[in-house]
Amino acid sequence: MPGALRLRLFLTCWLVFTLHFATDFVREHYLVVSMVEQHSYRLDAYYGLHVDIFQNPPEARASGAHHGANPGISMLAAIPYFALRPAVDLVVRREFAARQARGDSSAVYRDDRPRRVAFYRQARERGLDLRFGLVGAITGALFMAPLSAAGVVLILSVLLALGVRRGLALGLALLYAFGTPVFLRSGFLNQNLAIGVFAFAAFVLLWNPGGMLAWSPRRRAVLAGGLGGLGFLCDYSGALPLGLLGLYAFWVRRREAGTPEAIRHAAWYGLGALPGALLLWHYQWAAFRHPFYPPQHWMAPVEWIEVGYQGVGGLSPELLGLLLFDPRFGLFVAMPLALFALAGPWLARRSGRDSPLPAPELGFCLLLAATLILFFATVQYTRLQWVTGIRYLAPAFPFLFLAAVPALLRLPRVLAVAVAVLSVTLNWSMAMVRYQGGVLDNVQRVFVEGLQLPWLTTLGKMSAQYFPWLRGPVSALPVLLFGALLVWLIWRIRFPGRPLAGPDPV
Repeated sequence: MPGALRLRLFLTCWLVFTLHFATDFVREHYLVVSMVEQHSYRLDAYYGLHVDIFQNPPEARASGAHHGANPGISMLAAIPYFALRPAVDLVVRREFAARQARGDSSAVYRDDRPRRVAFYRQARERGLDLRFGLVGAITGALFMAPLSAAGVVLILSVLLALGVRRGLALGLALLYAFGTPVFLRSGFLNQNLAIGVFAFAAFVLLWNPGGMLAWSPRRRAVLAGGLGGLGFLCDYSGALPLGLLGLYAFWVRRREAGTPEAIRHAAWYGLGALPGALLLWHYQWAAFRHPFYPPQHWMAPVEWIEVGYQGVGGLSPELLGLLLFDPRFGLFVAMPLALFALAGPWLARRSGRDSPLPAPELGFCLLLAATLILFFATVQYTRLQWVTGIRYLAPAFPFLFLAAVPALLRLPRVLAVAVAVLSVTLNWSMAMVRYQGGVLDNVQRVFVEGLQLPWLTTLGKMSAQYFPWLRGPVSALPVLLFGALLVWLIWRIRFPGRPLAGPDPV
């Protein structure tokens, strides 16, 4: 039964996340295309299309254009594009031939943001518009959506292992999926959320709640290290969970088997993390001829780069306030459930009943979240989160949610339902509209303009090129109703091999 439940939950989240994918072609997409098509880390062909793509400075001792980010998320997202590239090439060739036959050179994009209009015009002129759109859809549907869905299933598995009854555990897992900014971030190719999924999976491997995994401690340590190293490959901020998880690996094994075994356990964890670090250093050597300087070391000067080291300086109370309370991307604004994580230890203790989450693991979840918050309060680029919404603290989402569970379970039923409805309304609105203003503006626009899907909104803005018969915004209601039908079928169709009249496996 738990296996069927997990499969249904995965398919549901995968479908809903896919339906809400965004068409933003972020800097990591360019490396996906370059690795698959040019078999190169160089981004010369796309220089000028994105502000984060720069020409290597002379001191880099390597020529070419690159971007200022780690390559891990692009390397992973390149896998589905590599598999589907022949189909993409076929579609693009046919469309481009038809476009030439018509003499079509239009590039209409109805948007009041000049930079987006200019980007579409450049991509259209270079014949990249359709390819970029397909790459975005492929990486969204076949990488980010299933990755986030797997993270939701992992939350469910942990809750079940902690003894939370099945129906309640399923409801909480769905709340994590659609009542937190996981919903918003799953629509983008985004390394921050991926780090969170990898780090949380590593945490579960090391913790092994309720003995849910029958693997040996050594195997779990190596796999956890591999996931931590993968997060480091995705972004240097991944070094924070990587290091904290290493300390946890030592502590949890010391608690079980003593100090000598704990040292060996931590060593196995470090060995598992080594491939991710080596691959990152290989990329940096190939791109800049220096294995240890981060890509940000070489990027062209931008605003705030003079603060500290490439924009990373001392702890700033102003940045801390922005991270937590900014109406556009503040943690407590975009993820109100995080407030329950802060109240978790106090409420669980005051209730007089045992918390389903052990105190050491609750403490680790809060420690990791606090570490990320304090670190990004030193990073000046925190200010830029308004462009795509809350982002830098995404690795903390699963940890904060798990830490909030003890408090959520103590709420009266009516209040718990109200909290869930408000959280889902807020985060579904952000996932639909993705407005660059305040978080609450997204809710307002949904109630005024109706239900939306980001890719349909974009399609409506450029329909003159592809569907000239479309005029104005495209209604998302038919697509959402069809998606709802598919979700209903996911939960109603019985699995092969089971009697039609038999009990539902979930």
